[in-house]
Amino acid sequence: MSEVLIQLFVQLISNYTGLRIRTQDREALCRKLGSRIRSLKLSSPEDYYKLLEGGIDPNRAFSGIATQGEWRELITLLTTGESYFFRDSGQFWLLENVLLPELIAYQRQVSRSTVNSKPSLRIWSAGCSTGEEPYSLAILLTQLIPDWENWNLFILGTDLNHESIAQAKQGLYSPWSFRMVEPERLPQYFQQHKNQWKVEEKYRRLVTFRVGNLARDRFPDLTGDLAHLDFIICRNVFVYFEYQVIGEILEKFAKTLRPGGYLMTAHAELHGQNLEQFNPKVFAQSVVYQRRDNSSIKIPVSPSQGYNLPSSLPLSSSSGLATSKNLDQVKNKFTRHKHQPPLYRSSTSSPDITLKNSDISLLLQKAETLFNADRLDESLQTFQHIVRLQPRHFQAYYLIAKIYANLGNYHQAERYCQQAISIDALSVQPYYIMAHIAEEKGEFERAKYWLKRILYLAPLSLSAYLELAAIYERESDLKRANKMRRTALDILDTLPKDYSLEYAEKITSSELKEYLITTLKNQE
Repeated sequence: MSEVLIQLFVQLISNYTGLRIRTQDREALCRKLGSRIRSLKLSSPEDYYKLLEGGIDPNRAFSGIATQGEWRELITLLTTGESYFFRDSGQFWLLENVLLPELIAYQRQVSRSTVNSKPSLRIWSAGCSTGEEPYSLAILLTQLIPDWENWNLFILGTDLNHESIAQAKQGLYSPWSFRMVEPERLPQYFQQHKNQWKVEEKYRRLVTFRVGNLARDRFPDLTGDLAHLDFIICRNVFVYFEYQVIGEILEKFAKTLRPGGYLMTAHAELHGQNLEQFNPKVFAQSVVYQRRDNSSIKIPVSPSQGYNLPSSLPLSSSSGLATSKNLDQVKNKFTRHKHQPPLYRSSTSSPDITLKNSDISLLLQKAETLFNADRLDESLQTFQHIVRLQPRHFQAYYLIAKIYANLGNYHQAERYCQQAISIDALSVQPYYIMAHIAEEKGEFERAKYWLKRILYLAPLSLSAYLELAAIYERESDLKRANKMRRTALDILDTLPKDYSLEYAEKITSSELKEYLITTLKNQE
């Protein structure tokens, strides 16, 4: 194909989907276009262009059902979704403890003011991939609302990729989707089917899935269900979109939210965008965007409202950005916050430490206990006390970085990672945090740099190979992605079948091997 024709395809794809095809992606794009041209037995790329063009201009010769079907096939090749349950523990903490309780309280008040009206809550997961995100929200809402069966709960998941939506509707997932979930909690929310887990029926009923095109679909739809929403979550989507298209979607999002409704995106995805229709609210865990409206009602959530809020589905402490939660006890988080600051606020008060300066090991044990109990604010203060007592304590700097990363304060996390690296440049732990932060910020070249650094220091690091594979696949470089996966398979062949992997305690080497073999087979 000539450069002129490639550019026409790039512009056509952008117009139809909003997707941004970078210069380095064009070779992969040509391979994908070529595969569809051969599959359809078309005589030239120009004929394929005319076929696709019919999806935008109905006056073209190839317009109609066949064209729409072909766009579906091409979009499947252009988009590769990567998701998992309770992704980004900092943002889910914010949802559980701040945003959703506020929205729930608001809707309870609205319901009380309307005769014979059930309270309702309307949420849209835009760009939901294979459905892990909306199902995570459904599980969280049933924990936050004791009488949730008496509510009208509407959770919508949409994605451009029709195959992802088909998988989401099934609600069946491999262990890889639960890498941030404690394994002992799975039976509470999922049913096991051989080596996979299916979302319990009561949670699946709460979520509606359908194919959606954020760039072309018209919303709000005042006659349908895409209007007057309380909350829109659209994470790790805009990183693939053209700058202008992002602005257009933001404008539609603002009109689709009710006054006072919230929009949550991944970190730094809206940099440079016009946000005049939103009021950005900065928390330690994330920035969220509330629809501007002078009539919006702010309802503070306080302990006196008496809501019992059990902890969310626990997050595994084995990942660089994860913390663990104890779900064995149902706690009233707001009662706890009466005695200690909530995690989303910074606190300058000193912890109650009576240990001698020389007893660093006991102090470290205390800090790690607080960390594992998810009392991050107290843990952070204790770790900071340790580094004041012992300025070159690697573990303290590393765990401080981990806490800041969990809270979404990436600048501080990177700062403390660099401090840890300056003490022990051969430890891979800080590099994992740096790689995860770069991925969350959409800085994939930087993420690859840190992951390759890990492999230089520890050539058998399975998670680094798999994370590199995910990035390469996101960049449409399947050759490199599969090379990483095959290398991971070679490493797995040296491990016992029941070996519990260090970065994902809930998955054995044999389960991961089966996942990789299936993935490679599906991409041949």
